[in-house]
Amino acid sequence: MTANRFRTAAWTLIGFNILGTILTWTAHLQKPGTHAAHAMANGTEFTSPLFLVAIGIVAVFLTFSARRWLVGTGLSLLALYGAGFGIGEIVELFKHNVGISAGRWDAVIVGSAIGAIIGFTEAFLVVRTLVSMRRSGRAVTSPAN
Repeated sequence: MTANRFRTAAWTLIGFNILGTILTWTAHLQKPGTHAAHAMANGTEFTSPLFLVAIGIVAVFLTFSARRWLVGTGLSLLALYGAGFGIGEIVELFKHNVGISAGRWDAVIVGSAIGAIIGFTEAFLVVRTLVSMRRSGRAVTSPAN
């Protein structure tokens, strides 16, 4: 397994959150009266808060470090981010409509399902990389684990 698989999944998750936030606001998938500050602090209907996206970006950059403990920290943060996001999306699937039309709510459900898959895939790939890194005793910055 190459080290770039979890990085690709991480960038996919981050991109999903950024594009999902933009889509949520342009397509009015939020309940009426919700402001942009809500997206930054609490997230949208199928994306995480933007400050967690920023932490995810920093965690990806930590995985390129030459220091093993920084790589491990970045990987741990990415695993928590992916798993937490996936769990949040599963919870979102059981939430009742928040005051938007049925068609828009269906878009939120589809976005949540896709987000859960991306989040759990990211967490799985990071944990797999952590385990292989632990077994081999070397950092993940090499081309192949």
